[in-house]
Amino acid sequence: MIRDERCIVAPKAGVRLRFDPVRGRHVLLAPERVLFPCPTTVEILGRIPPGGIRIDRLVDALAAEYDAPREVIAQDVRDLLSGLARDRMIRVERETQDVDAAA
Repeated sequence: MIRDERCIVAPKAGVRLRFDPVRGRHVLLAPERVLFPCPTTVEILGRIPPGGIRIDRLVDALAAEYDAPREVIAQDVRDLLSGLARDRMIRVERETQDVDAAA
């Protein structure tokens, strides 16, 4: 379970979210796998750039856009990302602090 919102999440190598015009829906492509994410998952994954994003920034943007309680959004996002990390679709990294910036 992801608890620290300062973590950075990014797609694993070879994982892509694409719209499949034949199926008329988004698909999550990974080596030897195809998943059919729900609209909420598509919305969240669509906001994660290839280089990654801090979870707290992702949650803040979603809470502001949907005018929803931040803690509700945060729990849903952490649950979803935890499952995707377990399925090896995303990587989760702790943010490293720049020594010069901390001084």
